[in-house]
Amino acid sequence: MAISLTEQLILGILLEGPQHGYHIEQIIKERGMRKWTDVGFSSIYYVLDKLEKKGLAAATSSKGKEKKEYQITKEGLEILKRTTQELISECKPANAHLMTGLATAYLLDGNELRAAFSKRKEKLETELADMQNKKENGQHETPIAQQLFSLGETLLKAELDWLKQEVKKLEG
Repeated sequence: MAISLTEQLILGILLEGPQHGYHIEQIIKERGMRKWTDVGFSSIYYVLDKLEKKGLAAATSSKGKEKKEYQITKEGLEILKRTTQELISECKPANAHLMTGLATAYLLDGNELRAAFSKRKEKLETELADMQNKKENGQHETPIAQQLFSLGETLLKAELDWLKQEVKKLEG
């Protein structure tokens, strides 16, 4: 059974323990996952319902509340493990938006391309500073969060270095 990246992400969060949809949203937000995943708050409940129908997650009603709490099932764990291995071993471009833009960058003159690169560089510098601030404030304490942070930080620094080189080339 194939699962989407969003289903993979939510199953991974459920693996940490039973969760309400709202708490899943908070985890996604706190860990900065929103920057690299397409899951919106409104789709979390839709995905949880899909996972339950597929038998990959089970819902129980919380005591005294109308909210459902979801947990991963044995089948969900097996699918999650298999899919995790596949995703980690696959090699796909990490930044499809940038690469697609670069494929048509010949439409821009040197000044326009340099301006676009500079704008991207500013955004990446802000994002990197935000990540480092969260690290200093202890917001990446779990091993999973530390791995995601470390990879994100490394990729941001590498892209910033690349952008600086490209801007230098354009400046002549």
